[in-house]
Amino acid sequence: MKPNDEQRCCCKDLLPLMTKIVEQNSVLIEQSATKEQIIMQLVEQIDGSLADLSENMQDYDEPSGSTFLDG
Repeated sequence: MKPNDEQRCCCKDLLPLMTKIVEQNSVLIEQSATKEQIIMQLVEQIDGSLADLSENMQDYDEPSGSTFLDG
């Protein structure tokens, strides 16, 4: 067998394997994007909850009147 024939045989055998790797990589990229989207949604929810909590704490911390007796 000539070297060119051997190379064609190897390339021919590698093509299905490379195709499978590319397909699996595409699935992993899609899963990663989905996870990233979920994480961003959770971060936004947490941010909103922290903002609400901060507002509530400011309302709670505001003095409702003088704690000292006048005069």
